[in-house]
Amino acid sequence: MQTNKYLSLWLPIMGLHALHQVEESISFWQWYINFSHKIPTWLQLPRVSENALLANDHPEYFVGVSIGQLALVALVALLCRKSEKTTRIALGIYLIGLSFFLVWHILVSYFTHSYSPVMVTCLIGVYLIPKWSYQVMKK
Repeated sequence: MQTNKYLSLWLPIMGLHALHQVEESISFWQWYINFSHKIPTWLQLPRVSENALLANDHPEYFVGVSIGQLALVALVALLCRKSEKTTRIALGIYLIGLSFFLVWHILVSYFTHSYSPVMVTCLIGVYLIPKWSYQVMKK
């Protein structure tokens, strides 16, 4: 039986996602509440303001959502493990989604002219995501 050569990418990508969630839980939501009025309308995501208030007032909500996200990704990884093609597609979608949110955080910080508490993982992602994308896309 041949092993799926893309399986080894799940753990580091999920690790970056988990680290980002931890970093986000520290004080991002309060930062967002304080600076949301400076974010251009084209960059505002639906319901983020309501979620920011909820996550700030009830941190257990955000912890539960974060665990749920990572559990869902782990389930997808488990279900895709037998097919390299399916794994590549799932990893590609995951990297696109993760890239979107990391770039969104960078842009939000840029336009508010304020350092967002999630910039460390965003900057790590700027380096690692292209590297992982290359590994997923090469045959």
